[in-house]
Formats: sequence, C-alpha cells, structure tokens
Amino acid sequence: MKHELLEEVWRARDKISAECGYDVKRLAARMRRLEAQYGDRLVRLPIVRRAKTEATPLREEPPPYGRKSGSNS
Repeated sequence: MKHELLEEVWRARDKISAECGYDVKRLAARMRRLEAQYGDRLVRLPIVRRAKTEATPLREEPPPYGRKSGSNS
C-alpha cells in the first residue's frame, strides 16, 4: 500500500515537472499562480519567534594541554 501511494506522488511530481519543462523558475511561477488562485484554501501558520537564549556548552572546558583527560597524573 505504501508503495502505491509513493508511486502516485512520484507520478504527479514527474507530470508537473514535465509540464514546466523541468525548469525551476517555471515551476515556482506555476506555484505562485496556483497559490493566488487557491489562496483561500491555504493554511497560514503564525510565525513563532523564540526568545534568543545564550547557547549552552555541549561539554566542559577541555583539559589543559599536556594532560590527557581521565588520567590521574
């Protein structure tokens, strides 16, 4: 069943790409036209901005040069 769904999506993708001559700019223009035509059906999610936080280090400071970590000397 999964493969049938994927194959259908791939066929649709190939058809649309062929209609646009495999040109990304033409594909983008097509998408903008469809978005303008069916814009009332699109879901617009609000942009959520997170407060900037200070990055936390992934590990503690490395040991000083000349000593290996975990050694007792």
